[in-house]
Amino acid sequence: MLKLRYSEWELTLNEDSKPKEVMIEVTTLCNYSCIHCFRNNMFNESLGIMSKEVFNKVVNELGSVGVEKVVFSGWGEPLTHPEIINFLREVKDLGVYTVLNTNGSLLSRYADDIYKLEVDEVVVSVDSVETDVYESIRVGGVLSDVIKGLLRINDLRGYGVKPTLTLWFTINTINFNDIPKIASYARNLGFNRVVLSHTIPLSIEYERLLTVYSNTDLIPKLTEVFDKLSKEVLAVGGQISLPKNKVGVERLCPFINNNALFIRWDGYVTPCIHYAHNWRYTFLGVDRYVYAVKFGDLRREGLIDIWRNSEYIRFRFRSTFFTQPSCLDCTLVNYCTYTINNMHDCWGNSPTCAHCPYSHNITRCPL
Repeated sequence: MLKLRYSEWELTLNEDSKPKEVMIEVTTLCNYSCIHCFRNNMFNESLGIMSKEVFNKVVNELGSVGVEKVVFSGWGEPLTHPEIINFLREVKDLGVYTVLNTNGSLLSRYADDIYKLEVDEVVVSVDSVETDVYESIRVGGVLSDVIKGLLRINDLRGYGVKPTLTLWFTINTINFNDIPKIASYARNLGFNRVVLSHTIPLSIEYERLLTVYSNTDLIPKLTEVFDKLSKEVLAVGGQISLPKNKVGVERLCPFINNNALFIRWDGYVTPCIHYAHNWRYTFLGVDRYVYAVKFGDLRREGLIDIWRNSEYIRFRFRSTFFTQPSCLDCTLVNYCTYTINNMHDCWGNSPTCAHCPYSHNITRCPL
């Protein structure tokens, strides 16, 4: 088993180390064209859907490893995959906690199947409670279609538990005035939990015009809005999870903290959704390129072998203890060439998570 040295410390990975949670990307295709979608800034990438052969290998590996939770999510809409119900069934047959992350457009078509399969949780992205605002953000989407699916799920589950419903709301300047309306909206549509996240801007212009975390006029108001929203959600027995509004000292990676990994549609294994594909984004005024970080290929390797690959272990160690600089609040961030991509940092890490906005909890991880 691999031993790691750090300063005067020597650490040994547990012999029974294994992934506990897995996010599966069954497709990178989507029926929406959202203004904040990462796919808008992908480069040197092919879009596609997971084949039955790859998924069968995934299921076999999940069963042999004993994974506890599977999230169907990624860079596309899972419900557009023609085999999604069969895929959900095969994962549920393993007896693991199963989550479906969706834009909700096809919920009414699949609500009965989702209920019968006893999918544990459905996370629905609803970025506005107003039709015109929703459709200006989630281009190609129709809010009434989403509502129809949610109502059907509520009719089916009645007073039952499954699936629990989570409302995911990505904050921007367009939908800012909708935030106070979320509590009553969530209650009326049967949501059990509400999660809010800041957006990751796709350009400097996007950041200037659409982000709330960088808007000096809206941030003071957001604190007040969050406080009121939290009280209303908690008062009716719901759950709520809020983002931070600025960079802080504390950093934590949800994938690392939950012993989780990401499986792409083509079978490659990556450490998280953020590093799954090649793409470009802006954060705090700096344009950055993300190059996909791949630690293995399930078409040729076993999941546990990939998990215990020495390079992957070292990556997890660095991200567990964050033995990495914090680029987002560094005084040299606007001049440093290390911070423009995820391949290196000034402490010698390669690849690095030194400028990941998820680790600061400003943007929320869909895990």
